[in-house]
Amino acid sequence: PGIIRARALVNAAGPWVDTVLETTVGEKPERRLRLVKGSHIVVDRLYDGSHAYLLQNDDKRIVFALPFLDRFTLIGTTDMLYQGDPDNVAISDEETIYLCAAVNRYFKKTLGPRHVRWSFAGVRPLYDDGSVDASAVTRDYAFQLDAPKDGAPLLSIYGGKLTTYRVLAEHALDRLLPEIGRKAVRWSGTEPLPGGDIPDGDFETFVGEFRETFPFLPAGLARRYARLYGTRAYRMLWGARKMEDLGEYIGHGLYQAEAEYLRRYEWADTEADILWRRTKLGILALAETGIPFEVGPPETAAGATEEKPTTRARPE
Repeated sequence: PGIIRARALVNAAGPWVDTVLETTVGEKPERRLRLVKGSHIVVDRLYDGSHAYLLQNDDKRIVFALPFLDRFTLIGTTDMLYQGDPDNVAISDEETIYLCAAVNRYFKKTLGPRHVRWSFAGVRPLYDDGSVDASAVTRDYAFQLDAPKDGAPLLSIYGGKLTTYRVLAEHALDRLLPEIGRKAVRWSGTEPLPGGDIPDGDFETFVGEFRETFPFLPAGLARRYARLYGTRAYRMLWGARKMEDLGEYIGHGLYQAEAEYLRRYEWADTEADILWRRTKLGILALAETGIPFEVGPPETAAGATEEKPTTRARPE
């Protein structure tokens, strides 16, 4: 293997931040990491509309019900301390029952584990602040900076969350750049995400213009491309004049052109990357297997009660 030289290093390995420090860099962690597992379930759509519901649980936690892929409802999440391998994280039966019970307190349709179309789990690499309750562990972040005089500075990131990634990145540069003689310039607050440079943020107008450019696309497919890739959908379909130009039809709305785009520009290496991590078309494939959505009686579904108050479930 060759030698790669850099002026600075950033260890943003999430749940593997300590592993990178110890095995790759040979440094001892000064901070502590707490892994907290969060799991979600997906069921057939529970309600009409594009709004979300915020459900207050008896344990003082919040569970959300969100519209998902037009025909499903996404329910989550849980908070459980996790000590296993982050590569092997998965939802437990206990978590599935917990999430079904949260919904059953408020919705007319009664859910049980048999109604789950798909589930997924991940671990939050949280900065360990000593909290006993997993839900109380801080969602803030902390840095460990090692800046030797004779080597490149190394900044390791502990904690943080997806919804604050930009401010985290700015703070990381504030700490790191002075070590290499540069001044941090903040610019990300006005910079759109890749594909997000839609004029005036008017998505419906953008969809209309996109369909005019590619009139051969079925309406549903055109909207999915526009919603998933934004203005980068033009790059994906560059030169296409008819459906045949999209290449081989792989199935469930996936064409060769999209798969190649994901491989080339979004680092998709496996079928799972494409079907589950990028497009979520895998769940549509599962839904087409004919598994029925049955509304179970209260006495047989997880966490069901005879009365289902709705005043505490409010749309957000």
